[in-house]
Amino acid sequence: MSRAGMKSGGPPPILPLCLNGTMPKVPPPALDADGSDLIHVAFYDTRRKPNEKGMLKAAALFNSSRVRFHALLSYPQAIRGMRVHSLHLPPRARCIHRNLVRLSHGPGPQYLYKPLLHWVLPQDVERLIVLDTDVVMIRGIEELWAEFDHFGGAMLGVAKEQSNLYRCVSWVQTGGMWAGHCHAWRPSVTHRSLPAHRRGAIGANGGVQLLHLGRMRSSVRYAVGLDHYAAGLDGRWIGYLGDQTLYSFMGSSHPDLFYQLVRAWTSLRPL
Repeated sequence: MSRAGMKSGGPPPILPLCLNGTMPKVPPPALDADGSDLIHVAFYDTRRKPNEKGMLKAAALFNSSRVRFHALLSYPQAIRGMRVHSLHLPPRARCIHRNLVRLSHGPGPQYLYKPLLHWVLPQDVERLIVLDTDVVMIRGIEELWAEFDHFGGAMLGVAKEQSNLYRCVSWVQTGGMWAGHCHAWRPSVTHRSLPAHRRGAIGANGGVQLLHLGRMRSSVRYAVGLDHYAAGLDGRWIGYLGDQTLYSFMGSSHPDLFYQLVRAWTSLRPL
């Protein structure tokens, strides 16, 4: 779908659902599976020439022998000291990804594998920290890993977006469906007539993510939710922020699946 369709203000076209009651196949455990006491940290790069130098520089800052590094790549290549995984999805998950991508534009599509990583990583990786290569940890990785112990029944941990990108969501009703557009906050905007779960977004930041892959794999509700949004049944475009906006929308409709990281864990790496 073209960006012009998003700019028109109308809702996205509705596509057939991908799952139809059948869950995508989960990758089997890796033959070189590591122990269960390890901290799994992944770097994500969809570029044709992955930023290997950035990954190695970020990995060098960790001083724990418990950490096992993963590289999640669209164009796989050997990365020293890391288990490399191709961003390849089973057919039904690939359908969801394709439908999500057409709701996004600009850099957004490259991030839309992140909500589907439970269908990429092998089963022996139950929990995963996903970091962007342009951030630096300002606290110990063990402390961040311990946040999983506070998840309760949640399966995705994300921080709140600190900018004003999600401070307000204005809405227009088009053809009986709600089409949402994120803008900077304006006092004149009101959307009180919307159902409670449609009045806004939690404003997720995708720079650091804690993914409980085991729960994500077994959760029919999460899979169906992804399929629902991807098919356009929610009536909203995802736009150029990709996974961040999808998490923000799902955080409103499926709040029990999300855990908010309330402490500052990273800072941007100087260029």
